[in-house]
Amino acid sequence: MRFHIETYGCTSNRGNSTDATSALVSLGHQLSTIEEADIIIVNTCAVTQKTENKIVRRLRQLPPDRLIISGCLSTAIPGSTEQIPCRKIMGQLNRISVVEMVRSLGEKFLGNCAPDKSNDWIADKKTVHNSVAPDHLCAIINIAEGCRGRCSYCIVRRARGKLVSLEPELVMEQARSVIGSGAVELQLAAQDTAAYGMDIGTSLPELLTKIAEIPGRFMIRVGMMNPDMALPIVNELTEAFRNPKIYKFLHIPVQSGSDEVLKRMCRGYTSAGYIDILRLLRDKLPGISFATDVISGFPGETDEDFDMTIRLLEQTRPDKVNITRYSRRPQTPAADLYDMPDRIKKDRSRKLTKLWLDIAGKNNERYLGRALQVVVTERGRGRTMKARTCNYTGVVIKGVPPLGSQQTVRIVSFGPYYLTGSIESLAGELF
Repeated sequence: MRFHIETYGCTSNRGNSTDATSALVSLGHQLSTIEEADIIIVNTCAVTQKTENKIVRRLRQLPPDRLIISGCLSTAIPGSTEQIPCRKIMGQLNRISVVEMVRSLGEKFLGNCAPDKSNDWIADKKTVHNSVAPDHLCAIINIAEGCRGRCSYCIVRRARGKLVSLEPELVMEQARSVIGSGAVELQLAAQDTAAYGMDIGTSLPELLTKIAEIPGRFMIRVGMMNPDMALPIVNELTEAFRNPKIYKFLHIPVQSGSDEVLKRMCRGYTSAGYIDILRLLRDKLPGISFATDVISGFPGETDEDFDMTIRLLEQTRPDKVNITRYSRRPQTPAADLYDMPDRIKKDRSRKLTKLWLDIAGKNNERYLGRALQVVVTERGRGRTMKARTCNYTGVVIKGVPPLGSQQTVRIVSFGPYYLTGSIESLAGELF
């Protein structure tokens, strides 16, 4: 059987699609183009109304006789997909569910075997092995599903359920597999990586220490973590991040600089607590970079609340800010609150975007003229390659050095999104 998977949403979703692809290929099925595929699996996202509308439009464009709908949209908001003509609607996409889906399609779709259900959301480690793509050497490993949070606006808990951490041995097995396939960057993904292990008696710092001990030349990128889950482990996390195999980078969403808004969001921390986490990490890990998320126009957000968010960004100066206009999600507590006009959300979103682009540009200006050590992780456009510094700053390299190689580059230009560098032979700085 020939199959094609189209993925929307977060890194975890991309990891789920990678796992499903690996499972199907191990059973003898063939990944193909969308035109030649016998089945087209769409792994959906439900994070905002805008995303939902985009995906629904896309689903209606695809051939119904080959279309399989999966993911957060079909799980959390089933009414959004029930009327779309398709071959099958399934829940979350993973190694187990995709094999069960293929079995349900009939005998002609079955492969050589089916993986055992050794875990609720991952196939037996002896049955499936991950690999890396030919155009990049970044591998996603989903270390947990679900979360412990109860954010009033978020539908992810409804889509993904409560926290279920993958046993460290299985994470290690996947890590060894992708490293053996040539991966130079391991992206550890979850709805909240800081919560990893809280349900099975371990922790993220312990996991990071174990993975870093695996022989080989690779770097570990830790995915998004919420402040309330990060605070209890921040000291242990700092120690783990001292390992040179771990990118000095963290994605910690603040969502608002107003404590009143954070309270209505049910985020479980204050703006001061968030600032304390960043200050501690910066003090102990010089050069560490940060990304954060902000929601503009949350119900009840006043001009003063918004000004507090502006001031927090000016104070903390994050390297990247993901800005989302508040979007009411069905059957969430915040859906019952008054939703302010879109024009206010858009205006605040524009101001936030302008601010963070200015901050990011100034942050990156400090690298101009410096020689930096980087790892080449992806192919770029034309005769360029993409690389990462040890604090995960993106660098576009002029030229085509080998994927996976370590290079010293001189930074010749900068912008808010990435640096541009040329290869040279001089020894470079770490960041």
